[in-house]
Amino acid sequence: MMLERINKLYFWYGIGFILVLPLFYLSNCSAPTENIELRKGIDVLRYMSSEGQLKRSSFIAGYPEGTPEDFLNWMFSEMGAAEWPPYEGGMEFSPEEEAMVKKTGIPFIPKNLLLIPNEPEMERGRQVVIIADNENNQLIAEGYEDPAELPVVIKKWAFPELGGG
Repeated sequence: MMLERINKLYFWYGIGFILVLPLFYLSNCSAPTENIELRKGIDVLRYMSSEGQLKRSSFIAGYPEGTPEDFLNWMFSEMGAAEWPPYEGGMEFSPEEEAMVKKTGIPFIPKNLLLIPNEPEMERGRQVVIIADNENNQLIAEGYEDPAELPVVIKKWAFPELGGG
């Protein structure tokens, strides 16, 4: 009799747990999450500022001892902008070609997203602002849905030590 009660008790605890579990999932889904396009834009910046990518780019020729600030100067120059990854759906590639390029690991810049240096541009829409922090040798990316509001995503990462090529 006692064993039967314990089994029923475990059964009802199990059922209760199973019924409550989806509530935890739903509460996480309704919590504010980072915008996917902003995260993709930040991924583009991380890709472009990675050591391997910098050593394959024109950056290393112009800035062999490059700093985060040098990276921003290069990235937003004509030479650096020529090496930006393409925009998603930007007519540079057919959809099939775009899918093949994505398989190589090259991130695409989301359409309708701007990459901006130093500070948000108030008259523009959704944007990722990249900031150089030479003192801490890092880059800071701030993602804005609305530049008049606070950033909804902030990511920081170390800038690679290039050591003169």
